Amino acid sequence: MTKFIIKFSRLVTSVAVNTSALLIALIALLVFFQVVTRFVFDSPSTWSEITARMMMVWMVFISMGCVFSRGSMITINFFADILPGRLNTWALRIVTALVVGFLLILIWYGWEIAIRVKSQNVAMLNISAFWMYVSIPIGAILALPSVLEWHLVNVEQSEPETPSVTATPTAEV
Repeated sequence: MTKFIIKFSRLVTSVAVNTSALLIALIALLVFFQVVTRFVFDSPSTWSEITARMMMVWMVFISMGCVFSRGSMITINFFADILPGRLNTWALRIVTALVVGFLLILIWYGWEIAIRVKSQNVAMLNISAFWMYVSIPIGAILALPSVLEWHLVNVEQSEPETPSVTATPTAEV
């Protein structure tokens, strides 16, 4: 099961990284287009700025899992590192549980917000605001495998082993 979670997480992370790279490239093109239409043609585009913002929101939430899988989110590693072996492991387990709980809250309430605003339109685009807000639960769903991968690789597999109770004979000199 552990190998499946790790493989699945790496697949999701790979797709998310590539999608985020594509989105940042499109955002750069849209912002350039906005600057050209505003300052060169003196007729600013009405849709490119809000589209770039929408893509930025999607990029942030999609790439959230990538950051988790690399262990680059703000963590309590400093505090966990000063704890002795087993306390360190339990502190990291608690942090993982809290992060998973937070992601589940994002999924639940993100979906609730997306459903609530589906009848509203995004200004200048004439599309439902649902498509902007649904990035919250989708990003959280995509982040869950990465959090589990990080936990399995960095906490459970690196747990310190219990010392052996057997005595070793010592030679007297």
